[in-house]
Amino acid sequence: MSDITLVSEPYGAVYLAPEVPCIIIQWTGFANSQQLRYLMNQAQASYIAEVRRRPGPLGWIADSRGLGAIRASDQEWLHTEWNPRTYQAGVRYIAIVEAESVFGRISAQQYVTNVTRSESYTFHTRTLPTLEAAKQWLQQVLPITPEP
Repeated sequence: MSDITLVSEPYGAVYLAPEVPCIIIQWTGFANSQQLRYLMNQAQASYIAEVRRRPGPLGWIADSRGLGAIRASDQEWLHTEWNPRTYQAGVRYIAIVEAESVFGRISAQQYVTNVTRSESYTFHTRTLPTLEAAKQWLQQVLPITPEP
């Protein structure tokens, strides 16, 4: 089954992978603060809409292969605003596909560090080398919801 495109921008996209199931946010180029926040909020809204539409748990993949540097103010926004809202929406498992650039790897590592230090939310994160490995990890860790 192919991933379904939900949002597409020059710097990234949001997909639904129904076979996992999960939302994928994929970075394909530099995103300024406004663009980063827009796409993160669009991905979050897509997650919420999908949770309402289907029963059972839903995962999250941050495909960071094309990710560049994330400004400190945006890291803080993710940590103090976006992450708590995303946790409230039900996200518990986040797979991160390794960034190709050193700046992207540093940005992703800083994100994971902020998640680890948080006292208000807990995400189970795993950094993986490929999108396929990220999908497989989520399929293994997502809780099974019994049929009604």
